[in-house]
Amino acid sequence: MKAFRFLIIILALAVGFAGLNADAKVKKRKTTKRTAKAKVVEPAPTNYDYVQGAYEEDQIFEMSKYPPEYPGGTEGLIKFLSDNINYPSSAEKKGIQGTVVLQFVVEKNGSISNVKVLRSVDKALDAEAVRVVKQMKRFVPGYNEDHAAVRVLYTLPVSFKLQ
Repeated sequence: MKAFRFLIIILALAVGFAGLNADAKVKKRKTTKRTAKAKVVEPAPTNYDYVQGAYEEDQIFEMSKYPPEYPGGTEGLIKFLSDNINYPSSAEKKGIQGTVVLQFVVEKNGSISNVKVLRSVDKALDAEAVRVVKQMKRFVPGYNEDHAAVRVLYTLPVSFKLQ
């Protein structure tokens, strides 16, 4: 009985190795056929000025491979906003609070332009949020997949809460 099991295992291994060997021969034939046709591939550009020219100079991206970032990251941005926002007294007297949503463009050099209010709460709160955003220092600009700086839209919610 043991001899019979041993014989079956040996036969199974022999069939398995024969199948692998046949597959290897077929693969060899296929690879020789593929390599017979050579393709000429141009090298990837390494000059970023050349790559940057592929985009329009004033094109604004909604997203980029590497998004713009405020120095210090999100924590730095929150700290700057909390240190510099002054709650408008007119809104405080009326008990107005809420979140003003701003959108602006982070330019190729990290500066901010085209600040606009997407969602308004009150004119005084909107004006304060815009004032503080215009005072922010330069961002690290956004980059595309070719590591060329691009203009990127940035949306920022600014919350006003009474305590």
